[in-house]
Amino acid sequence: MSAPLPPDHEDLVSAIAELAAMINDTKIAAEAGQLVELDLLAMRIAVLCDAVSSLAVEKARPLRPALETLMSELDRLDFVLRRRNVDLSLDLQQADRRLRAQLAYGTTPGKNPVSPGGRK
Repeated sequence: MSAPLPPDHEDLVSAIAELAAMINDTKIAAEAGQLVELDLLAMRIAVLCDAVSSLAVEKARPLRPALETLMSELDRLDFVLRRRNVDLSLDLQQADRRLRAQLAYGTTPGKNPVSPGGRK
């Protein structure tokens, strides 16, 4: 059985472009507050890295600008996901404080206390 042939240069360029678009779509979904799955993205990145690393240096060199653009897209996605995690953490802390205050003052969550005169 012979060793697999290295991927065609044009195929790698289109794979890099597809991956950049996929990363951008993931970033947009995360910014919109949607839950994003990173497993497929991570797998595609690993496959691309394997393909590029199998190339000779002189064949891989022309891919550098596209790969640098891809890295920038990944950095932007990383920033969005980190910001989203911080926002979620702060929201959880605020909800926890609100619940503790409601429990401390004897009110039930989601209901406004009624004054003795029947008014709210």
